Amino acid sequence: MSAPTDWATGYRVLGGPGPTVADLDELTFACRLLEGAADRLDAAAWALGQASLGCSVTPVGGEARRALADAREGPDSPGRVADHLRDLAAALRRVVEVYTEAESMAHRALRVGVVTAASQLGEHPVVVGLLGAAGVVLGVAAVGSVVAGGVGRSVLLRRPDPVLPWLARRLGPPAREIPGMLTADGRAELAILAVGSFVRSAAPGRQIPTLRPVQDAAGLLSGLLPPAGPTALVVRAHPPQLPVPRTTAGVLANVGRSYQGGTETGLAGTPTGVISVQQLTHPDGTRAWIIEIPGTESWLPNDLTPLDATTDLRLLAALSDDVTDAVLDSMRRAGIGADEPVMLAGHSLGGMAAVSVAAAVGSTYTVRAVVTAGSPDLARSAPAGVEVRHYRHTGDAVPQLDGTPDTTVGRVTVVTRDLDVTGGPPVSDPVGAHAIARYVETADVADRELAGSPGMRAFDAAVADVLGPPGTTGVTRQFQATRDPALVAAQPPTVRPSS
Repeated sequence: MSAPTDWATGYRVLGGPGPTVADLDELTFACRLLEGAADRLDAAAWALGQASLGCSVTPVGGEARRALADAREGPDSPGRVADHLRDLAAALRRVVEVYTEAESMAHRALRVGVVTAASQLGEHPVVVGLLGAAGVVLGVAAVGSVVAGGVGRSVLLRRPDPVLPWLARRLGPPAREIPGMLTADGRAELAILAVGSFVRSAAPGRQIPTLRPVQDAAGLLSGLLPPAGPTALVVRAHPPQLPVPRTTAGVLANVGRSYQGGTETGLAGTPTGVISVQQLTHPDGTRAWIIEIPGTESWLPNDLTPLDATTDLRLLAALSDDVTDAVLDSMRRAGIGADEPVMLAGHSLGGMAAVSVAAAVGSTYTVRAVVTAGSPDLARSAPAGVEVRHYRHTGDAVPQLDGTPDTTVGRVTVVTRDLDVTGGPPVSDPVGAHAIARYVETADVADRELAGSPGMRAFDAAVADVLGPPGTTGVTRQFQATRDPALVAAQPPTVRPSS
């Protein structure tokens, strides 16, 4: 089910401690409203009965008793309407139960089929090799058709190729939209599920299939990489003072400003691997903290910045990673008190690290809220009592890299936006849909369009406790996590071997 909500067309809000305003959950919320209205009508019927007992024995009082009796016992009496509303609520609940069961069974059956097929291919690499060889032959034929004269002549058939020109006409402009279409309807998630199952089953020995194979697959791929160099945490002298945020969108905007200089949102002079720690001082003198973590800054493994492919794999595999360690070290150095409220925020890899940190701190710090933008779910989760909100775009493939449906257990809320439907900026590909600048816009619109909806209230209240009232001031500290040998050599107390 993917119908838009009543709050803002093109948005979906899943999870949260209260009733959500999305899809079948909206019907559940309507059931509660109907039952509440029935209770109030029963109270009105009781009040009419009490009023009837209080009427005098005069002719006027008798007339009043008859009128009250008609109102209390007639075909449109409060009690009869209350019974009708309860019947309607019960019918709606049955509808919700039937559709939920049917939807979950169908989706699970599809996932089981994908996992089974991919696992069998991983267990039989010879079959995969034959299929791959056939694909290479077809690819060579296609390339040869294009290269051999530019007019669609087939090298293998030695005559004009009727297939490629037809495909070019049919799939010209629409072909550019295919990646976004596959991401928006969930097929990318199934593709990741298949890849994860294949990689996992290709490991030595017989592997029992699982519906959550990505964690094991990421662990296997991570194990193929050589150990990364040690990571140091360097205090950045004279960091830029980031704006004091007043909303969740403002927090994510500061995540964008923490990217290296030269990117769409990064401030000039900012190096890679920067973690921003903002100390907020409320008007009453109390302190709160915001930790802002950018996403992947290098797609190479074991690069000079730990915000790289190695950390991506280790976070997906639920293994220890250098970025989580660096954030914890940054929090310690900043002097955060155990009872001072903390908000963690991150984009992409940074969002995964934010959840990882929340799961690791235990009672050492008082983490009130975690917000991620364009991040996959982790096998580990934030502890009970921490409000978590994930922002996701339908055209963004990165949140689907875990290969599982959105998780909304506990105090987790997922806000999904369709950029096209909601009038967002034109996004031509999944890379554009993943940009932190687009997520800042989404959070800003959601702060306005979805404010007060049941699924949003608890998280917004926790964020308000951290951000404080108007008049709150802030000081920004920045720490650089780096594997640069020169910086590591200059910071021996901060060196941590990569595990």
